[in-house]
Amino acid sequence: MAAEAAGGTARPAEAASAVGASMAAGGQGPAAATDAISCPVCAHTDAREVWSIDGRSVRECDNCGLGFVWPRIEQDFAAIPETFYYNDWRTLDLEQIEGLYVDVMAAAGRVGTTWAPVAVEKPAIVDAGCGAGHTLPHFRAHGWRVRGVDPWAAVTAIGQKYYRLAIETGKMETADIPPGSQDIVLSVDVLQFVADPKRFIEACLRALRPGGVLYATVPNYESAERQRAGRNWRLLLPQSYLSYFTPASLMQLARSVGFFPVETTPFGGAEGDDYLRLTARRPMETSVTWADLSGDIDDRDLPPLDRANIDETALTPDQLQWRKQGYLVLKNFIPRDLIERYCAVRSDLNQPQGWDYETPYMDVGEIRDLCLYQPLMDMLQHIIGEPVGLHLNLTGWVSTDRDWHQDDYLNPPEVNGHYVAVWFALDKIKPDCGPFQFVPGSHRWPLIRQDRVISLLGLDSSDRTWPSRSERMLTPFVECEIARRGLEVERFLGDKGDVLIWHARLAHRGSHAERPGAERRAIISHYSALTRRSDMPVVRRHPGGGHYFVLTSPNSPTDVFGQSAVRLKRVFTDVMKPRRPAS
Repeated sequence: MAAEAAGGTARPAEAASAVGASMAAGGQGPAAATDAISCPVCAHTDAREVWSIDGRSVRECDNCGLGFVWPRIEQDFAAIPETFYYNDWRTLDLEQIEGLYVDVMAAAGRVGTTWAPVAVEKPAIVDAGCGAGHTLPHFRAHGWRVRGVDPWAAVTAIGQKYYRLAIETGKMETADIPPGSQDIVLSVDVLQFVADPKRFIEACLRALRPGGVLYATVPNYESAERQRAGRNWRLLLPQSYLSYFTPASLMQLARSVGFFPVETTPFGGAEGDDYLRLTARRPMETSVTWADLSGDIDDRDLPPLDRANIDETALTPDQLQWRKQGYLVLKNFIPRDLIERYCAVRSDLNQPQGWDYETPYMDVGEIRDLCLYQPLMDMLQHIIGEPVGLHLNLTGWVSTDRDWHQDDYLNPPEVNGHYVAVWFALDKIKPDCGPFQFVPGSHRWPLIRQDRVISLLGLDSSDRTWPSRSERMLTPFVECEIARRGLEVERFLGDKGDVLIWHARLAHRGSHAERPGAERRAIISHYSALTRRSDMPVVRRHPGGGHYFVLTSPNSPTDVFGQSAVRLKRVFTDVMKPRRPAS
């Protein structure tokens, strides 16, 4: 059944006409024609008939958007010859399998499989609906333990004989796969065939280890082609395909059985949306608790908008949004001339990852002009409650591919939320280039403290690997918390000139690009309150407005500062002294 996406030459319409007799002779599903009609995904009974084709009723669920066939009678593959799987063996295109392998690996990276950094034995993959198993030798050549499942006996015999694959002839729902044994379950163009998609997805979840990934593809019922063609859509095959998924119904199906996180993306065809790709993870297990991670601090030591009791009626809309959600999006905020001047300098660098140190603002005036834009600095002071200074830039034009973390615990304890980060969109940010992801409201979770994170890792602060290792520890904890609280992960898909400002304790990550190496023009800058960084004692004021901390980096061409920096250190000594709250 995976022939089309994996490089075969499947003929679903021809097969559909050929299997009518086989369905009458033995094909069956969980629902007979006399049963009450309910949606196979959400179980709602509000499903209206949109077409009647070849004696089958095609319906749409008004709740989740699924299109589905009634009655739900599966094909019986027992007696279908392999000639209905291939037009001609000589035309079989296996080169596409390399692309599928790369895409599966990208998807596994995007949702964070656990086998990559920690596996002792070879990773394992099962292809559910593998056909003859054309994809599996490629995975095997890359060191994977492989197996397949497919009900089409004539085709599985080919894979068993010629590829020497362990393919079980049967259905994924009843396959003899040890629970928790697989790192990836692959299901390419299969889910639309099954009468009970929830039972199929539950079997996939059961087969996966904690942290394992389901990668599945299906036709897209919301595609532009389907909406134009209506009942003449080439993939409307009610004798074969029993379910027609929208992005929403596919996500609902995966989440309903316990997958998290779940992502769907369109792909394929002239308009890039003929099919849907589902990537979903079995949640990782964690024994970490808030008691292990968090600690209390004096409320007066937090920024004003983070304190427990304030008069919210006195806040501006931006301040209220910041207090409740932990982020701001300012549309068309940065002048185009600042963007163009910076992009001209950045383009000359000819390095996708940008400058290889974190303080290029010290050497590049165009970065200071952009990141210290006075209206932006005014806004940062408006939400933090005091002036802030720039001290870090991330200048890559590709995704940083980071996992879940907060910025606050990565900084000295005295910062205590007096910290803010800004994403500058220098061009339109596309969904497939690895956009920034965040959890609105997560800044109001208990305070994660640096010393507790380092202690849980069994390290000390002198170990420079602890920040990256903390992400591997915190990611399952954060995802369990997202699921427990019923929160949604959002993406920043900004246009040129937009900025995203996020709180120091907002859970966020840089997602994996669906197109490896896809350009994502942006610059990210971090700022701290001037009074909170005793580790960065020297500050300068930019002529155009705003402050920046005077720092060096091992790779920076600027390694010695003039006497002006020394003089400015004296000037700012009094400014940077912490003030005690008024009694």
